[in-house]
Amino acid sequence: MQTSHAVLVASAVGVAHIWFAHRRHQQRLVLDAAKMHQHLLADIATDLGQLTAWTPHDLSEEEYRALVNYNRLISFLSAKYRVGLLDKAALRVQARALMTHASCRAYWARFGAFREAEAMDDSTDRSFNRIFDDEYTAVADATESVAA
Repeated sequence: MQTSHAVLVASAVGVAHIWFAHRRHQQRLVLDAAKMHQHLLADIATDLGQLTAWTPHDLSEEEYRALVNYNRLISFLSAKYRVGLLDKAALRVQARALMTHASCRAYWARFGAFREAEAMDDSTDRSFNRIFDDEYTAVADATESVAA
């Protein structure tokens, strides 16, 4: 009987180890992809050739550079949230602080739906986008109330 218990415990420990190793690997993939994305956005924001190539026709390069920089910040927060370095409350504080900037609200108004469309179909992306939508709406409503 004791041998079967030992085998059961060893199996449980092995399964837990595999699960944690898989989780760490997934987090590493997220962080590696985020790093590449951050480099791409930095290149777009700082390299005139890249900026010219990526800038939509209805925006000036300076307007688009500001949006790219907010994309960098939001993407950074998204990666941190996905790997568990931010919880919902901390993310909400960060989102509210970003949405106090008119350029960030302009970014979210223009690209928030795109971020929703490209999001992976999981609760993490849905939760992240919902928090940013909520904070965008709250700050935009407050800004409109003050302006009125």
